[in-house]
Amino acid sequence: MAGNAKTKSFLLSTATVMVGPPADLHKLNPAEHSLGLVKNFQMTADPTYIELTQGLKNSVVMSVKNADGVKCSMEIYEYTVRNLGYAAGLDASGVSFDTNSEMWLASAAYASAGKTIEVNSDISAKLAAGDYIFMQNGVDDKVHIAKIASAVFATTKTTITLAAGYEPAATVNFPIGTRIGKVKRIDVGNSDVQPEFAAKIVGLLPVDNAPFTILLPKIKITKGLGVAFQTDNFGNLPYEFTPYSGVETDPFYSEYENACAVLFAR
Repeated sequence: MAGNAKTKSFLLSTATVMVGPPADLHKLNPAEHSLGLVKNFQMTADPTYIELTQGLKNSVVMSVKNADGVKCSMEIYEYTVRNLGYAAGLDASGVSFDTNSEMWLASAAYASAGKTIEVNSDISAKLAAGDYIFMQNGVDDKVHIAKIASAVFATTKTTITLAAGYEPAATVNFPIGTRIGKVKRIDVGNSDVQPEFAAKIVGLLPVDNAPFTILLPKIKITKGLGVAFQTDNFGNLPYEFTPYSGVETDPFYSEYENACAVLFAR
């Protein structure tokens, strides 16, 4: 009958979205490059045409496509340093944007005289001058962000000295048990050059988990930053990729030439 299916190649799936340097297009993998939980990934093409018309009715007699209008949009749910860095227009593909989930407990209260706080373990190799930490009294909003002047281990403890100008207010107390963790500073709006990346998207067909794969040899992340503190739903980063056609100096131009997106299906 009209409209009946010919195959079982239906698409009902979530997508794994991977981003990395253009030269690593064929090396992108979930373990190193995935953006984590993604919902509602969509790639759309909205081409535009220049038309030549004739006559009183302006009948179209010729048209030429002058833009493909390819865009990719998605919702990114994990507020990691890397995902926030990409969203802010930074090159967050390096190891300096790896997630740091370690936290330490203060073994001595913050001492305002020496601008120090102590931890009963050797974490000196994990902290360097110029790094940023948070200090959290309990598990609520009593949080202080500070820059580190030094972190020195001696006699079973690491003494963290805060940089000048980053001391907490004199009326704020950070006692023994204060939670301490390393954080990454992300400067929004401080980048004049938008970095280029490559992306790989993989979804699975429901009939047999066969992959449907999209390679984007060159993209810019042209939208993405969104921070919403709300209680009725989980927040997400509204990413948008803009794919670009290659030029001769791009890593895989000889393979994909002007294709801004490459689909692999069966």
